Amino acid sequence: MHNRIYRITPLALSLIALLAAGGAVAAEKAAMNGPDGVTVTLDAARLSALPATEAVTSYRSSKGIETGIYKGVLLWDLLQAEGFVDQDHKSALRHTLLATAGDGHQVAYSIGEIAPDFGNRPIMLAYEMNGEPIADGLRMVVPGDLRGARHIKDIVTLDYR
Repeated sequence: MHNRIYRITPLALSLIALLAAGGAVAAEKAAMNGPDGVTVTLDAARLSALPATEAVTSYRSSKGIETGIYKGVLLWDLLQAEGFVDQDHKSALRHTLLATAGDGHQVAYSIGEIAPDFGNRPIMLAYEMNGEPIADGLRMVVPGDLRGARHIKDIVTLDYR
């Protein structure tokens, strides 16, 4: 009987860790589902064609304080550009936007909180962080939140309800 010795390289360890984690890779695209079965595919190229906004945010997470400079599109501007809301802001108040991440984490955002005539919160769908494309997919950014639970990484769907 021969004993074999196998050497595991750092690259092999990385691949094993990725496979053990389910091979999760951040989505580069997200589906935005709207009224009447309308679905729009969102990616950095489509979002960068809309008016951009930037925000510096800091929030507490399980990893400590996280800070970044994010570039993206305000949710209100995105919903208007895709025809999900119009100038009748009052009718939009009945709706929410449910964001779902690749890991299943979900957060609902009230349309009233982002509507310019009501809450006017600058919540955005970001595609850049600190001047670079975001490695973990599109991200919801909620300036002013002290905790990071609504700063969702790896957005896969946005459901306008």
